[in-house]
Amino acid sequence: MRKIKSGVLICSILILAAVLSVTGELPIIKTKNVIENFNFITEEYPLPPPISIDMVLEESICRRMSVRYFTGEAVTDEELSTILWAAYGVTEDGNRSIFNPDGTYSTIIYVIRSDATYKYVPEDHSLLLFKSGNYLHLGQYTSPIKFGLVWDMDVESDEMRGMADIGMICQNIYFDANALDLGTVTTGGNVQDLYELGIPSNEKPEIIMPLGHPSSPYDFNYDPRPGSNLPAIINNTYNLKDSINNRLIRDKWDNIPLSAVEQSQLIWSSYGYSYLFDNINNKWHRTLPSAIGIYPFKIYAADQDGVYEYIPGTHSISTITQGDRREEINNSIGSTDIWIASATWIIIPFYNTDVSPQYLTWWYYENGAIVHNVLLEAAALNLSANVIYDISDEAGLRSALGISSQTNLLPLSVVPVGNPFTIPNTPPGIPNISGPINGKAGTPYDYTFMSIDPDGDNVSYYIRWGDGNLTPWSDFQPSGTPYFDNHIWIEEGNYIIKAKAKDIYCVESDWGRLSISMPKNKMLQNSLFLRLFERFIHTFPLLK
Repeated sequence: MRKIKSGVLICSILILAAVLSVTGELPIIKTKNVIENFNFITEEYPLPPPISIDMVLEESICRRMSVRYFTGEAVTDEELSTILWAAYGVTEDGNRSIFNPDGTYSTIIYVIRSDATYKYVPEDHSLLLFKSGNYLHLGQYTSPIKFGLVWDMDVESDEMRGMADIGMICQNIYFDANALDLGTVTTGGNVQDLYELGIPSNEKPEIIMPLGHPSSPYDFNYDPRPGSNLPAIINNTYNLKDSINNRLIRDKWDNIPLSAVEQSQLIWSSYGYSYLFDNINNKWHRTLPSAIGIYPFKIYAADQDGVYEYIPGTHSISTITQGDRREEINNSIGSTDIWIASATWIIIPFYNTDVSPQYLTWWYYENGAIVHNVLLEAAALNLSANVIYDISDEAGLRSALGISSQTNLLPLSVVPVGNPFTIPNTPPGIPNISGPINGKAGTPYDYTFMSIDPDGDNVSYYIRWGDGNLTPWSDFQPSGTPYFDNHIWIEEGNYIIKAKAKDIYCVESDWGRLSISMPKNKMLQNSLFLRLFERFIHTFPLLK
């Protein structure tokens, strides 16, 4: 028996040593391939690259609809990857696919599959195992995948802000799911089921979205609703991914009036009707879903000539008051770094408390969806935008718009849009990267990054380490001040550190580069080997 144990041990060591000699490490995803016969469930799964979707943004918005019944056909990993990146992923510039003005992203997406439940990790675009077992019975409807969206109260204390983010996330899930001929629906019922997963006490369940192939295929035809005093909706060239990657967030605008087409596109995206008729459900859908079958928002807009109310049913605007009220709107917001009065189209969603005094958190969701659509459409039009949630003088804002008596209207956000403010501005210099160019895998190394901005603007740094890891945009600091960061390369090999800088106007430098080499670290291999046996000893019962 002792000889048998020794033989098993030697064979196991030889197998693992062979793998280690080739890779220099044993990543979790590779470990599954090595010992899959032992039914081991790995902890983290890198997702495949997202699929390229050739559908313009406006068509994605118009095809948005709720689907509640699904076939048994599986959702592929590529489809799941595409939807998750759009929902909450990290862009090439280090931003998120949605916009939070404070940079506090408090949503956690649980991906519920038949084998287990995972957390989506945006920074790595991967799935992290949370709990084994099939929990697809949670929530409403039957589907091959479900998304559980929860609000992390430790990250963001204001539920309105948290739900606004979730509203943005869900819009992108709708858009890409439909573009892939999948379907989904936002559900707020039975969300407490998510507690069955054992989620932490600081997380509050908010939304569950089933995902799958619709039981009835989509059937649309182009048939815009009649009647309008605004130009008809047109398709631009950007798809959803383009609009996400080219989103321009600014705090000041050139005082150049927008065209009627630009105003029409923007206000339509906020709360309008699709230009496609749904032959299955015999209706035109709206640009965003409603929680309980009603739409309790009123959308107002202001420019240099007056204030207007949007009428979604006829895609038209009604003049409320004439004259430039933008400065008064700006003053009602209170202290802010955003110069709202310079924007040439200001969209303001008001929640009508008379229509639905209940379900306030869901209307926070809807407010986020409205804001998100406007930001996306602004990007598609090569315009810049921003959002303000904190309104210090609500009565003053209603007065500025000429609706003082309508105290039932609660402003939830202000979205200024316009042409970006142009000033003589030079991009920051290419960052200089200094630090070790040779080292050992598994050892932390310090690096210094420094960029000088010709205009003296403060700068922020974004770093790609060459191994798939990144450092998101840093806090702004004075031009010419060194920025310090460190990194550990696990695998041996040659890498290129890339870094770029941006100034306070979001103008970016070109990439700075530093080539480095990390040869094998035998001690690291031994450490990985020992950790592996400690972790998987249960798969080799003869070794116990």
